[in-house]
Amino acid sequence: MVERHDVILGAGLAGLSAAYTLQNAGQSEWQVYERNAEPGGLARTVKIDGYRFDYGPHILFTIDDEIRELIQDLLGENFHAQDREAYIYHHAHDLYTRFPFQAHLYGLPTNIVADCLHGLLRAVESQARGEFRPKNYLEWMRGFFGDGIADHLMVPYAKKIWTIEPDLMDFSWIGRRVPTPDVERIIRGALSNDVAQVGATSQFWYTKCGGIEPLPRALAARVENIHLERAAMKIDLSEKRLFFEDGNSVPFRRMVYSLPLPFLPRMIANLPPEVERACAGLEYQGIYCINVGIDRERISDKHWIYFYEDLFPFHRVSLTANFSPDTVPPGKSAIATEVAFSKYRPIELENAVESTIEALKASGLIREDDTIELVHTEKISPAYVIYDLDHARNVETIRGFLRENDVWTVGRFGEWQYFNMDHSLRSGRRAAEEILALST
Repeated sequence: MVERHDVILGAGLAGLSAAYTLQNAGQSEWQVYERNAEPGGLARTVKIDGYRFDYGPHILFTIDDEIRELIQDLLGENFHAQDREAYIYHHAHDLYTRFPFQAHLYGLPTNIVADCLHGLLRAVESQARGEFRPKNYLEWMRGFFGDGIADHLMVPYAKKIWTIEPDLMDFSWIGRRVPTPDVERIIRGALSNDVAQVGATSQFWYTKCGGIEPLPRALAARVENIHLERAAMKIDLSEKRLFFEDGNSVPFRRMVYSLPLPFLPRMIANLPPEVERACAGLEYQGIYCINVGIDRERISDKHWIYFYEDLFPFHRVSLTANFSPDTVPPGKSAIATEVAFSKYRPIELENAVESTIEALKASGLIREDDTIELVHTEKISPAYVIYDLDHARNVETIRGFLRENDVWTVGRFGEWQYFNMDHSLRSGRRAAEEILALST
C-alpha cells in the first residue's frame, strides 16, 4: 500500500498556523510545501542598501485574544505597540485630517463639513424609517453615512483602491475595515479635533527590528517538515496525488490549500463546469509597490496617509521609519506607496515610478531639493480580493467542492476573503481544529 501524507500547500501565515496547530496536537505527519525560498508568503521583508521594505506595507493588530497572545509570544521582545498617526490628505485644500474621514471632519472647509453633516442626518432619518436596505457597496456608503461623506471621500477612494465602480461590489466585507462611528461621535469629530481615535487600528503593532518578516520566521521555526522551493504544478483529486514542477509527486490523504482560488483550474484538470465558472468569476486587484529612499531624516511624523484625489496614482503612502527606525539607515527616510491595478484599470509600468515621484512632490512629502537615493518596486497580484456581487456564491461553490475532496482552504487567497495577518493566522488554526475534530 502506498504511504500517503497529509499536505499543506503554501507556507504563508495561514499554512504555517495550520501546520503549527496540527503538529502541536500530535499530527506530525503534515508536510508543508512552499514554492519560494523562504516561508511567509506576502508577510516578508526585503533589505536593500540598509532600507527594509515589506511586501506591501504591513501592520499588526487584532481583536482576537488568542491570536494576540500568539503574535506576542512569537515576537517576544521584538514586539512594539504604538498609537496610530494616520491621516487623509486633501490637496485641494492643502490640509490633512485624521483617519477615518467620517470621524474627523474638523478642519475641513465649513461648507464641506455642513454638507457631510446634512447628508448624515438625512441618512439617519432614512434609516429610522426602515429605508436602509442597500444592495451594493455604493448604496451602503450613501445609506449609512449620507451623500456628503460618500461624495467627498468614500466614493472616490473606493474607486481608487478597488479599481471598479462601488455599485458593482458587495458590502459584506466591511466589518472592521470601514470604521462606523455613531452619529454622536461623527458630530463631535466635526466640532473638535480633540477626540479619541476610533477603529481597530487606533493602536497597532510592529517589530522593533527586521520589518514584518520576524513574525513568519518565528512561526516557521516552530513548524516541522517545511519543504522550500517546491512549486506545486498539479493536483489529481481522484488519485490524491500532488505533482511538483521538478517532476516529483507525493500521494496525500488530506490537504490544506492556501493558494489563490482563481488559479485552481491551472492546478486541477477537469473541474466540474460550475466550479470552473466560479473560479473564472472571482475578482481581484493587484498592488504595485513603489518604495522610495530619501536622504533626509523624518520627512513626516505620520505613519500612513490616504489619498483619494485623481492627482495621485497611489491610494496610500506609508512612512515606514515611523513604524520602526530599523527600516531605514541613520538619517534617512522611506516612503512606501501602493498603486492599485486590475484588468479593469491596467497599470502603465513604464510611467508608474515617474508619476509617483511627481505626485509625492505635489503632496509635499518629497521636496525639490531632496535626494532620492533608492527606488524599489514590487508587483503583487493578486493582492486584495474584490467583493463583487457574485463573490459569496462563487466562493461557496469552490470551497464546497474542495471540501468534498478532503481539501481545506485557508488564508486570504484560499478562503478568498479580505484577511489581515491575524485573520490568516486564525484561518489556519480554524481549519486545523476542524481537521482535529474529525480525527477524534
